[in-house]
Amino acid sequence: MAEFRLFVDAPGRAASATSQLSQELIRGARVDARPAPAEAPEGAKSGAGATVAELVLNGALPAAVAAAVASVVTSFVQRGSARKVTIKEGDDEITVEGVDARSQKALLEAWLREHESEG
Repeated sequence: MAEFRLFVDAPGRAASATSQLSQELIRGARVDARPAPAEAPEGAKSGAGATVAELVLNGALPAAVAAAVASVVTSFVQRGSARKVTIKEGDDEITVEGVDARSQKALLEAWLREHESEG
């Protein structure tokens, strides 16, 4: 099963934007979206100072769920809640930015479905 990591680029408000996106994904797409475990910088004693800007999606993303995730993420970026959201699965990634929402949603949905079938 694939694990998707979402990186939220929202300068100055990464923690609140990440929390907001998590809530929207849970409510709107009905997925298990959680903050990624904070990793301490090399040499640090704890991860307490890390900025929360990463989410992890666990679980299967069948076509209907992939479409819902694509819709939530695209709308989130279009509203200006974040400058961009990058989704990674393994070494592959896709970035959603504030451009044509319809094209972004279609590309993201196809990418999510492709990577779920590989996982």
